Amino acid sequence: MSVINVLSEDKPDGLEMSMLPAIREIRQNGPGRLRRAALKALVHLAGERSLDPGDLAVLRRLIAIKQLRDRPQPLGACWDYWLAVRGGDQRGILRVLGLDRTTPATYPLGQVLIDHLAHGGPDDELTYRHVFVSPEVNGWTVVSGPSCDPERPEVGRWVRELSAVYGDAQAYYHGGQGDGDAWLVGVSGDIVRRVHTEDLGSSEGEPLPVERRILAELGLTGPPERLDDEGSDQHDFFFECTAPRVAQSLSFDPVWTGFPTDPEVRGRAVLAWPSTDDDVSVLTGCYGVYL
Repeated sequence: MSVINVLSEDKPDGLEMSMLPAIREIRQNGPGRLRRAALKALVHLAGERSLDPGDLAVLRRLIAIKQLRDRPQPLGACWDYWLAVRGGDQRGILRVLGLDRTTPATYPLGQVLIDHLAHGGPDDELTYRHVFVSPEVNGWTVVSGPSCDPERPEVGRWVRELSAVYGDAQAYYHGGQGDGDAWLVGVSGDIVRRVHTEDLGSSEGEPLPVERRILAELGLTGPPERLDDEGSDQHDFFFECTAPRVAQSLSFDPVWTGFPTDPEVRGRAVLAWPSTDDDVSVLTGCYGVYL
């Protein structure tokens, strides 16, 4: 298959990395009708490092323009993982997470990144290196990406440290296809509640006010993790008490149930990753939202 034929297709996913030099040649010298497709193919296959400085500058200027009108919007994927931290100290939060490289972003760009990360890739280790970081929204900063999974040991440490510094920090998981929920709540350096619906034996702490309210609505008593799992009690409870609903009650839900309308926003969104992964472009496959 020729480079021209591949670039003429809507989805250049089948391109081989060995074709990058030929695609760069088309991007630089034409034919003109294929130059835009060549740019799209380059960022899909190899991200920022495949672009010449001029093209990269154009994309970054485009993001800067888009940021001027960027507004918070729900970021949902099949599997959602996020941290919510009180306040707007992006740098301080990222320092705790060990992420010291950033690039400006918008919510549409963040949505594409989250979709990519949630579905993994050829190297699953890359899934846990990059995050989308919101501006401060109604007094909270949200960090989204699989690395925020409450079941990962380092996330418990993050929640403790972040809550010790900022007062409140929470980690959440929501399986959008009925794959369970989890929440990990930190206050002033302590974990006050841990629940994972697929591993209730690991639960810690007393039920949260939102949990108690839902128990009362359903006419149930006792901690949710001790409800009758032979009948429908546990099923009914966790059908109502999902991670987004818990988040809505404690901070806000960035996925779907309670995203703030007309929120107060301070700062700008970024994508972040560790400098130890300098050879990995965080935006591989993601710029296509603007092309």
